[in-house]
Amino acid sequence: MLENTLYRLKNGLGLTVAYFGGSITEGAGASSYENCWPALTTEWLKERFPTCRVKHVQAAIGGTDSTLGVYRCDRDVCSEKPNLVFFEFAVNDSALDFSTALRNTEGCFRKIWAADPATDIVTVYTVTKALSDRMAKGGVQSAKAAHMAASEYYGVPQIDMGEALRHRVLAKGSARADETDWLRYTTDTCHPNDAGYALYAGIVREHLQNWFDTAKLPAAPVIHIPGPLMAPENHHLDARMEDCSKAEADGSWTLKEESLCGRYPRYLECTRPGGTLRFRFTGRRIDLYWMMAKDSGDALCKVDDGPETALSSWDSYCKRFDRANAACAAKDLPFGEHTLTLRLSPVHAEESEGTALRIAAFLIM
Repeated sequence: MLENTLYRLKNGLGLTVAYFGGSITEGAGASSYENCWPALTTEWLKERFPTCRVKHVQAAIGGTDSTLGVYRCDRDVCSEKPNLVFFEFAVNDSALDFSTALRNTEGCFRKIWAADPATDIVTVYTVTKALSDRMAKGGVQSAKAAHMAASEYYGVPQIDMGEALRHRVLAKGSARADETDWLRYTTDTCHPNDAGYALYAGIVREHLQNWFDTAKLPAAPVIHIPGPLMAPENHHLDARMEDCSKAEADGSWTLKEESLCGRYPRYLECTRPGGTLRFRFTGRRIDLYWMMAKDSGDALCKVDDGPETALSSWDSYCKRFDRANAACAAKDLPFGEHTLTLRLSPVHAEESEGTALRIAAFLIM
């Protein structure tokens, strides 16, 4: 496993490593980014192979699942030309059904290989107390099962560092540890603290070392060109981002040429209720890639002549920090040309400090 990664490391060809997932891969809970599992993993690779340049790409966004992941895979991962990608969405995909998680996973895998068929991928599983409790009751993690199914089909190696953490927490013998047990390794029973991240990084190192020790160094990179698991019309390979500047916006909107939470270089902003924009697209689904902030408001959306629905760009996390996220405006449309009409609602969440909408891109599939 990871023969191509080893080939680059051993021959000093340079290795670009991308970490793609949610908040646990973004490093939430660590005392500093240097103490999270991706940073510790990259540092170990540099120490283990000092003659090879190792580039670190942080492509994780907290609170987002693989649906947003498959939309942004081209821009945030493939554009960086990675040679090794860690894929981690099991926790944030826990609300998805098996089919959706499977389609998203295959879409991400095939996008990565379409950009470079020699890229190695590793699927990583993390855990939370809530998911552990569900398993203790006999519950099923359908999203994790979907990730496993796609990984096994494509021969993608897997690391279940979440299960290692769970075993450590449950070491006292109880099937269901209490909050105090989880807080030895996490800040909030979800995001690891430095001890939890050290454990995660240690598990990753063990797997990588074992794979490197047992891999047969190839004479040239091995090309990944597997046939699809699902028919093309069933996976999400066509998921894409369309820049906000392509919308037809009235004078209430301003195009801001500045970063949206460090995730996108520009966005459309509106703070005036009633401000309207229209966006024409070809597909069967459209999502909004936007900012969730303390003054975020509601969008009133309709596609073609359909009913108008409200979407909120605010939640309780907005009281602590701004972040990029996504929301579905319409899905299960007949494939073809459609028009999204969006206007800023005068109504907003009770605890929001305003009505602002900040839209970076439209997500189409």
